[in-house]
Amino acid sequence: MRRLLLAGALSLVLAGSASAEVVAPGVQDGQLAMTRAGKPVVAYVRGTSLAITTRMGVNRWRTTRPASVSRGSTVVALEAGAAGTVALVQSADARRLVLVRQAGPGWAVTQLGGRLPVGTSFGWPGLALEPKNQLPTVAYTRWSRESHKSVLLVSRLDRSGRVRTQQITHEGFPKSHVAPPAAPVFTRGALHVIETYGYEGAVGTIEWGPRAQRRGWSGQFLDSGIGDFPVGPLLTAVGPAGTVYAAWSEALLGTGEYPVLLAANGRTIESDMVLTRAVTTSLAASASGVVVGANEWVAAAQLGLDNGAVTWAGTVASRTTKTELDGWLAGVASRSAGWRDLLLAQPRGLSWFRASPSTAPRIRLTAAEQANGSVQLSGRIRGYTGGRVTIYRERPGSARSLAGAVNPSHDGSFTFTDKRPLRPLLYRAVYAQPKTGVPYAALLRTPVT
Repeated sequence: MRRLLLAGALSLVLAGSASAEVVAPGVQDGQLAMTRAGKPVVAYVRGTSLAITTRMGVNRWRTTRPASVSRGSTVVALEAGAAGTVALVQSADARRLVLVRQAGPGWAVTQLGGRLPVGTSFGWPGLALEPKNQLPTVAYTRWSRESHKSVLLVSRLDRSGRVRTQQITHEGFPKSHVAPPAAPVFTRGALHVIETYGYEGAVGTIEWGPRAQRRGWSGQFLDSGIGDFPVGPLLTAVGPAGTVYAAWSEALLGTGEYPVLLAANGRTIESDMVLTRAVTTSLAASASGVVVGANEWVAAAQLGLDNGAVTWAGTVASRTTKTELDGWLAGVASRSAGWRDLLLAQPRGLSWFRASPSTAPRIRLTAAEQANGSVQLSGRIRGYTGGRVTIYRERPGSARSLAGAVNPSHDGSFTFTDKRPLRPLLYRAVYAQPKTGVPYAALLRTPVT
């Protein structure tokens, strides 16, 4: 996912955890889904092979390699339904889209949208399973780099494996400075498709649904305003009450912000900004609420460095809460109110955790420069249940270094003094929750210079 998100995002500095279950050693990008029985499924590309792995027990994952893909391809969507697992893979040049799904004892591979000509690309696509028959539905756009015109399409597989494609928009609408991402969603048995775009200082997100009693589609704006263009995927989910949710990121180049938006279409239409600068990777809706998985960052330029690198901070956010994790958050999945699955990119590879939202700690960290050149760090863990806090020195584009560790007081408060560190730098405090092993964290947003 990261290769498609931010130009200049060249570096990733992450921490490991002994409690993690490493799903894909050496792999830093993937997608997470959860079966109806609560088993996590992870899909990723290694070299020219698509790999799909399912958790069978503690530290036991069963991996299959159902398809060969072009080098540099990325898994852009994943679903695990009653009929099996379905993965959507996009080529590095965004001109080829492949659907891979379980079909009986084997796997079926279907190319969607044809091979696009030079200058034309697919927008970030979305995947959903039809509720009754669990067959896959894919929504995507075709976009012209020269004209900025787009076409919104939806492809559905029937029981025989044939693809039936419908065109939703016509005459190049909407124009966009980037290929518009899109995603399907089933609500009350009906298929809807949501897309987001940006053109000439205006951004908009539209939910398309079938017209009543006649052919064609009609659109309803979920959000619109001033902005430049979407970044990364658009993600959809349906809440327990049938409310349709959509989450995505936008670029506001004039302010340097990349807000993460969460829209809801239920009894009314609402749209809220849940983060001010992050790229969205996942959306999960369950009885415990709706959360967005995203990645905030600090850029090298903020430290006066010109290497174009960034340091990431994975974040699970809702309209009212924000929980930070250590590293790039590739996926969030939830089937019940009690537990939430997380997929984190760590130095050893993609790592899976199962977290308890009700006991998720939150960490606060501040830094104060001292007259003798040292830096005093102070913080507090809300929800502290024992264990140590590890302090890291970080600089975008370089491997981070261990500053030390400290045992917090019973109330979760802690202090640490770093003597004469090399500046400029950032600090990050990491607390691996003893019960779950989830590495909760706090990355300073203001560098020490």
